[in-house]
Amino acid sequence: MTVPNRVLIVDDEEDITWGLSKSLGKTHPSVEVECVYSGEQALNRLSAKPFNLVVSDVRMPNGDGRNLILEIRRTYPQTKVIVMTAYGSAELKNELEERGCFFYIEKPFDTGYLKQIILGALEIENNGFKGMIDQVGIRELVEFNCLRKRDASLLVTRNREQGKIYFSNGDIIHAECGELKGERAFYSILNWDSGTFKIVTNRKKTKRTIRRDWKALLHQYI
Repeated sequence: MTVPNRVLIVDDEEDITWGLSKSLGKTHPSVEVECVYSGEQALNRLSAKPFNLVVSDVRMPNGDGRNLILEIRRTYPQTKVIVMTAYGSAELKNELEERGCFFYIEKPFDTGYLKQIILGALEIENNGFKGMIDQVGIRELVEFNCLRKRDASLLVTRNREQGKIYFSNGDIIHAECGELKGERAFYSILNWDSGTFKIVTNRKKTKRTIRRDWKALLHQYI
């Protein structure tokens, strides 16, 4: 008997919890999703049975999401945490990372994008997954693939333009966008303000044109 991947979604916005629960349950039966609407309810469910992943908002009417995250990291260290927020800042992101947050995503976001992050946290491959994305989301997807040390390619499409970013063991090794290659293509893609994305696990070698560390590449882009 296969043990399900248990995901607990914590948010007072029922459309977000319902949409994620419906989408994951339909396409991935092995993922068992429960939804609660406060930090207190979340801790009650966590004390009742183990969860692989908690997806939580930071601000909720019945409690501070920061305290919930801290309690999860202290009491359930094996449970990963993805944080959602409509009040993002560099300071908050750094604080959450220091508290052991698996990933940080700012609202509003495409449900498909968050679904990809959830499946990555559960280490479930989902080749060919697509979703909408904005400029901030492109950077976050790059960070996600690097931090997870993936061998993958990220295809971003905007109108009739296409760009690809290739990853090997979490390193950014190549990018192409029209006639541009390497770092010039990489920064061109990051400057796009919207589009769609698709992530595919690489099965063939790609010639390396980018050799700088991914953190240095993104730091220069700030």
